[in-house]
Amino acid sequence: MNTVRRPSLVRRAVVLLLLTASLVFGAALPSWASYVDSAAVQTTVSTATLDVPGIPTARATCSGGSATITVNWNASTAPRVSGYRVRLWLGNAWQDVGTVTGLTWTGSTSTAYLTNYVMTFTVWTQTPYGWTAESAHTAQVFCS
Repeated sequence: MNTVRRPSLVRRAVVLLLLTASLVFGAALPSWASYVDSAAVQTTVSTATLDVPGIPTARATCSGGSATITVNWNASTAPRVSGYRVRLWLGNAWQDVGTVTGLTWTGSTSTAYLTNYVMTFTVWTQTPYGWTAESAHTAQVFCS
């Protein structure tokens, strides 16, 4: 007959007790482990386009050495238009010539600019939220 020594019996009982306790209570999670509930969310951002004011027309009426230039355009169909900025292309450089809230800009210059440089205009739609849109260039302006 085999006899079991008492220390082995105690050791087996302690191991069995620890295994049973760990099965019942579960093992502790490491400190870096956590459970986070999350769900995928899809968002859509839609943006409206800012319409240009159409192709502007420019006409110069000349008398003596001075010219009066009138630029006309159609209104932009974009919402919340705050005004229009008229820009002059003179030779090889841009120049802002004015900001208006209407659909016409008129300015005066020397006829020398019309005969010695390529002069065209563009009109920019402006909004209070900072968006702008540029029209196409006018035809070259000549004295009429």
